[in-house]
Amino acid sequence: MSEPALVVLGHSDPAAFESLQQALASAGYRVEIDADGRALLAALSGASPDLVLLDESLGGARPIEILDALRKRPPVHEVPVVVTGSATAPVDAAAEVLKAGAVDFFRTPFDVAEALARIARHIERGRAVREARREAMTRGVVLDVLREVMASLSQEEIFNILVRRLAGVFEVRRASMVLLDEAREFGTVVAAHEDPSVRGLRIDLKRYPEICQAVDSGSPLLVRDFRSSPFFDPLKSLWESEGIRIDLRSVAVVPFEYSGGKAGVFVLRTGSAETPLSEETLQVAGAVLQGAVRALERAEAFESIVSQRELLEVLARTDELTGCLSRRYLMERLANELERARRYQRLLGIVMLDIDDFKQLNDTHGHTVGDEALRLVGWTLRRSLRASDVVGRYGGDEFLVVLPETGQEGTRLLAERIREDVSREPRSLRDVTVRLTVSGGVAGFPDTGVAAVEQLVEQADEALYRAKSQGRNRIAE
Repeated sequence: MSEPALVVLGHSDPAAFESLQQALASAGYRVEIDADGRALLAALSGASPDLVLLDESLGGARPIEILDALRKRPPVHEVPVVVTGSATAPVDAAAEVLKAGAVDFFRTPFDVAEALARIARHIERGRAVREARREAMTRGVVLDVLREVMASLSQEEIFNILVRRLAGVFEVRRASMVLLDEAREFGTVVAAHEDPSVRGLRIDLKRYPEICQAVDSGSPLLVRDFRSSPFFDPLKSLWESEGIRIDLRSVAVVPFEYSGGKAGVFVLRTGSAETPLSEETLQVAGAVLQGAVRALERAEAFESIVSQRELLEVLARTDELTGCLSRRYLMERLANELERARRYQRLLGIVMLDIDDFKQLNDTHGHTVGDEALRLVGWTLRRSLRASDVVGRYGGDEFLVVLPETGQEGTRLLAERIREDVSREPRSLRDVTVRLTVSGGVAGFPDTGVAAVEQLVEQADEALYRAKSQGRNRIAE
């Protein structure tokens, strides 16, 4: 059953419109009234009524001005507008407003039954036109996005395509894809449009009731107005206690499943200053995801076929002592990530790290203790990174960390966190207690202005040298 039509009445003459208002309510319409033209325009930016009626008594702006403004504002530019004027209005008043885009003109006083019949007809025709255009747009968008999705055999690329294209379709910044674990208690962000660096972030679904609701019900969820909806009330006190400020106006969540039970969601959010999402958002996103599921299953099947061969290749390319990548494979990955960053205008950060006074450690305690130190640092690095990050043993006691979608500041902060993890407390290595520290050098693309792998590594190596010369156990840029 469709939602009751919304009629917005713009007037400041209650006596003249009381009968019409009562008749509309009795006929099952939702009615909203505004006496100020500027306030009415602001309200319409957050709603999509089925019909707007403007009277010459409206304050703040003339009906002709509001008509002109509405025609420039999607999604309300196609909403039918009726204008009313007094019996003494100029003879050409009707022609003026009809030329400006109104669908009808009433002179007051008018016959309520006739006005109601004409309003009903305008609403019916307006809904039919908008629905036809919506369906045509949906089919066009779905086909366009799916053409690009179907051309990929990589799940990662499919996720990235979906968030990029659908964010563009709905003109929003915040779009993401989240895959759920088997217990559906946690999720992993596999793609994010506004901040790609959060890819690989693990989230506790208890803090995301909108995702839980959509997944549990198997149906899309739309929260039109965060400010007035009680949906997030249980979390608001928690956010307040943690000092978290949420800039949210509306959120849409579309769940999907693929490959026999794997679950995920596509999430769109708008901020307080942005246009709210609508039911159309759910329809288009749902249609796109329905087609994308087939592409994801095909990509997973392809990846499964090559996974065993890739496993053997990874084992062959892994440094046996530290569990990190070997130098050869590390440099191949760095070259690929740099090319990707250059092609898609993305960020890339790298960190060159080495263990401070490693030669002295070997000379004093022997190579077995030195090997344990290398294993410990390698394990710390692998534990500290996201799934999309890469770490390899560059040589001797040097490690190189590659951070896709990460700028200079994010790279430096991660390097500092690694340094602190390594040096936090004394370590027992082969019954010898030592305090390990590392120094690091940070470089990035495009911050450094270099475009070749060798130059980028050289920049990080020079920064590492500065960290050593400044006293060790520090990170330099």
